[in-house]
Amino acid sequence: MINTLERTIYLSWQAVDHGQRYIVAELIEKAKGEYCFRYVPGNDLEEAKKHGFTGYPAFPDFDKEYTNNPIDPFVMRLPSRARTDLNTLLSYWEIHDHHISDFDLLAITGGKLRTDNFEFIDPHKIKRPNQFLTELAGFVHHAEDKELRQMPVGTEVQLERDQNNRFDQFTVKVFYQGKQIGFIKKVHAQTISEELAKGKMVKAEIKNFDLNGVVNSILLKITIT
Repeated sequence: MINTLERTIYLSWQAVDHGQRYIVAELIEKAKGEYCFRYVPGNDLEEAKKHGFTGYPAFPDFDKEYTNNPIDPFVMRLPSRARTDLNTLLSYWEIHDHHISDFDLLAITGGKLRTDNFEFIDPHKIKRPNQFLTELAGFVHHAEDKELRQMPVGTEVQLERDQNNRFDQFTVKVFYQGKQIGFIKKVHAQTISEELAKGKMVKAEIKNFDLNGVVNSILLKITIT
């Protein structure tokens, strides 16, 4: 039986050599203020090791379950609550509660840094939402920066399951005006693929861009009906 009080987010790691993302660990909120961190045995972890994954620096033992405030090393991946532009950062992710917990902030934003290849992904284990945000994956390989900038915020993009993908049967491609511009990121792709298989309508639209000279990331809003 699933413990409805527990919430889980996955820690993913992206290989430098080929860009594949692997689910390597999970951070679990067992109760308010009580967490555990552990690596997830399986194909993803083993493949990640083959491509250079040596673990998260704060947690070197692959066989240990860490329970002594394991969320603390990940808090540094979040924007400081003292930042003067915090409201702008939160609004990018449609976050309106300034008292949001660190766990929820990691779940929504992914806690990405430009200095490593880690990212949290919320698998929506307990209850799948009708709407969530996800960043477009692989766009740097499928579209020119100039093309991406021409897509207005609010533009609907098309989703297409790629069941014949030999690496991941849940792969979902993203198209704009008939041209592929990327993929839905791992885990969220499974959510969308399964909902499409049920006959649900899944809409994706451009929610926002992160620009710093070039397009750094593209935020999509997913709506399931």
